[in-house]
Amino acid sequence: MTLNIPDEILRRAGLTEKDCLVELAVHLYAERRLSQAEALQLCGLSRASFEDELARHDISLYTVSDLRADVETLKELGRL
Repeated sequence: MTLNIPDEILRRAGLTEKDCLVELAVHLYAERRLSQAEALQLCGLSRASFEDELARHDISLYTVSDLRADVETLKELGRL
């Protein structure tokens, strides 16, 4: 699929084509609509660079559901 965004829209938003893809990937990842691997594929960044972008947007890699799953695992292992 090809998505066409007029250059004028990108210019007004202060974005390059690459910036737009990164913003989209970050947003979709933050909404949990894309996995990290899918977001990386969309924006073309390395994992480290994508994680830097997430930090810049104040988006955590570790979620509440991750914490809950870890607590359950610790309980099952008898460590909590």
